[in-house]
Amino acid sequence: MIQDFSSPLVYFVGAGPGAEDLITQRGARLLETADVVVYAGSLVNPAHLARCQEGCICHDSAKLSLEEQVSILSEHALAGKKVVRLHTGDPSMYGAIAEQIEGLRQRGVEPEVVPGVSSVFAAAAALKTELTYPGLSQSLVLTRTAGRTPMPAGENPTAFAKTGATLAFFLSMGNIRPLADELMTAGLEDSTPAAIVYRASWPDERVIRGTLGTIAGLAEESGIGRQALILVGKALEGSGAQSKLYDHKFSHGYRNHLPQEQFDGTCAIYAFTDKGVSKARELSSAMEGSRIFTTRPGQPGEIRDGIQLVASADFDALLARQWKYYDAHIFIGATGIAVRKTAPLLVSKAGDPAVVSCTEDGGWVISLVSGHLGGANRLSRKIARITGGQAVISTATDTRGITAFDEAAALEGACVSNPEAIKTANAALLDGSPILFDGPVDLYDRYWKSLPHVRHGLAADKMPEDILVVWGHAEIEVPGALVIRPAASYILGIGCKRGTTCELLQQSVADFLSSNTIAPRQVVGLASCEIKADEPALLELSRHLELPVSYFSAEQLAEVETPTPSDIVREKTGTPSVSEASAILASGGPIKVCKTKYEGITLALAQVPHGASKPNQGTKRGSIVVVGLGSGSPSHITPEVSEAIERCDQIAGYTKYIDFIRNRIGDKPLIQTGMLGEVSRCRAALQSAAEGREVCMVCSGDPGILAMAGLLYEMQEKSPEFSEVAIRVLPGITSANIAAASLGAPLQNGFCLISLSDLLVPADEVRTNLRNAAQTELPVVLYNPAGRKRRHLLEEALDLFASVRGNETLSAIVRHAGRPAEEKWVGTLAEFPRDRVDMSSLVLIGGHRTRRHGETLYEARGYDDKYDVSPGE
Repeated sequence: MIQDFSSPLVYFVGAGPGAEDLITQRGARLLETADVVVYAGSLVNPAHLARCQEGCICHDSAKLSLEEQVSILSEHALAGKKVVRLHTGDPSMYGAIAEQIEGLRQRGVEPEVVPGVSSVFAAAAALKTELTYPGLSQSLVLTRTAGRTPMPAGENPTAFAKTGATLAFFLSMGNIRPLADELMTAGLEDSTPAAIVYRASWPDERVIRGTLGTIAGLAEESGIGRQALILVGKALEGSGAQSKLYDHKFSHGYRNHLPQEQFDGTCAIYAFTDKGVSKARELSSAMEGSRIFTTRPGQPGEIRDGIQLVASADFDALLARQWKYYDAHIFIGATGIAVRKTAPLLVSKAGDPAVVSCTEDGGWVISLVSGHLGGANRLSRKIARITGGQAVISTATDTRGITAFDEAAALEGACVSNPEAIKTANAALLDGSPILFDGPVDLYDRYWKSLPHVRHGLAADKMPEDILVVWGHAEIEVPGALVIRPAASYILGIGCKRGTTCELLQQSVADFLSSNTIAPRQVVGLASCEIKADEPALLELSRHLELPVSYFSAEQLAEVETPTPSDIVREKTGTPSVSEASAILASGGPIKVCKTKYEGITLALAQVPHGASKPNQGTKRGSIVVVGLGSGSPSHITPEVSEAIERCDQIAGYTKYIDFIRNRIGDKPLIQTGMLGEVSRCRAALQSAAEGREVCMVCSGDPGILAMAGLLYEMQEKSPEFSEVAIRVLPGITSANIAAASLGAPLQNGFCLISLSDLLVPADEVRTNLRNAAQTELPVVLYNPAGRKRRHLLEEALDLFASVRGNETLSAIVRHAGRPAEEKWVGTLAEFPRDRVDMSSLVLIGGHRTRRHGETLYEARGYDDKYDVSPGE
């Protein structure tokens, strides 16, 4: 046929039964020149796609609905592309092409069908027989047993059995026993030849011969569950309703949209026999995110054809190591194996992964653990659909056709705050006790509206006899109420290079959460390796998000099974994973978003199990943040210091300084001492931090000026037991700044700050400092100028400056700077009221640029000398 390629056209090509050389030459040429190919990925040999030219776009139809397929085919055909729809076998046999052709014609696209070799003929070749043997049968019936696609009236095995024709049953392996019984009841003898051909013409083709009386048993022993043809007849010796195959509502092992069969988590599949491995392969091919492990002979640790080999003696350790890593654990074999192996690992229904047992032939799929929250019931049904077996669900609500509250939470991606209340609420569903549901009305309508004893309303309307279920209002606390948060919670695991900027980390986190459609409020904690406990960007991110950080040792992280371990990370940190492993440890749940790399940053998300209130702390490293309170007035305390006070576990400080903030620290534990208690106070703070607490050491003024910051660093350097404690200093407003602001601007050109206390610094050293300062042109601020019994250094200082700078040198006293009782004096050194000075005073001695304007002191900056700041004419 000569085709005008200018007209929109889609080629329907039969790929043949399986072998790549059984496609027709026409079909092969079309594949070689196609621009777009839509293929049945679950059935077509992928080797056919190797024929496609570079740049050809290929779509797997196994996960596409009819509408999606027609849209892809027509869009490219109308764009002038050469489009091939590649079907298995021959397109005309159970290929659902009629509905595709109809959809394409509605969009102005015409079909051309290229026939293929049907599997029935490949099966006949495998049997080395003629299906229409003269004298035995001259007819061949190609049919199937009824399933979700019903059979027209009169088309049934009984009717076909009476024809004497050779019978070929497609898509019927799941019904082989009732099929054989029906054929014998219809009159065929139990000795009638029968055969099964599995994946005809494929490399793993299998042929089973028997009779009607034995074929069902042989099939069950073989473990074959699908992709096989059943043939019956003596020859083996010598358009209706629209197909549901690609209906978007139709579910099968490769595309399943039924809510009761939804399970999209990661699965570990364990097989212990060759037959079990075969079944595991069948499951894995239909389940993304699954991995097979087997104890069959081989080199432990070896990965062979995608299957990881594990020694029997190491199996328990492997299972324990990856227990939290996978969302589900599927055991192919006896249920007792699954029970014995998982029992030591079970903790609670709220956090345990799903556990399912599947028989080697796939006939029975048993939900064992975490039927609702873990999804084991839904997973069992999904597996049964793949194998053609029967799911065994024993949960009372499921057997009664009632959606349990925890099942609804799992289906909606919600999180149960108090799993201990599930039992009471679900029991009420079963026994008819009155239930009040305070939550979204659409959820009520979807799940429980049909139950007369469940009503919708507000928690405030609760009657004494009601069991209350609150969905979406976690702040509501009613004894016995089941509380469900509308969204799951996560731990964000973080790895980053040393020196990563705060801006880069915060932007990377924002992009990561957005790209994975996770709201920031769903993240309840951060996690990393303990060597990052002092990483500024991570600490700032913690403050920015107001989230705690859990740190873990490299040894702890290295024990965790993760999706994407890295040898490079192991070399640098001692563990093959930081972001994923720390997220798993802090959450106690599985990874939901695998490691994503940014510029020197890795991020991963793990889901917090139902009922978990806060992240696991791991080997929490304590820290000390040293803060300045300024004068103690609330207006002098910076927001950063306020946040540190609020977030810390414990407050340390001089009793009078703690008095400044008692109204904001609540019942936080205190380390407080009086005068001369600095060393014991700092030692107690370091010890508390070494035990894992966050300690806030409060100081007046600025913590780095005549305060505790230096002492803490000094004690840490001399005490190895405190070497791992992180110390951070947050600035405060020192009294020199507060007093200067009260006086005007007397420190405009810089200044010298000297303490006159000789309690820690020898008096001679103080005198040396004073003499050196007096020789400068700078103003001098004197801290701790005098006490009741210590006044000699003040007297010496005033005499020194009067002799060096003159008696007319301007000076000032500010008492209680920045506080309500503040008072000040301004005058010359000749007038200086020495008896008014005490430990609450700050003394300022001016320089040659100091000026007085009324009660204001300021320094001439030099602008008048250079620019003349006098009023213009």
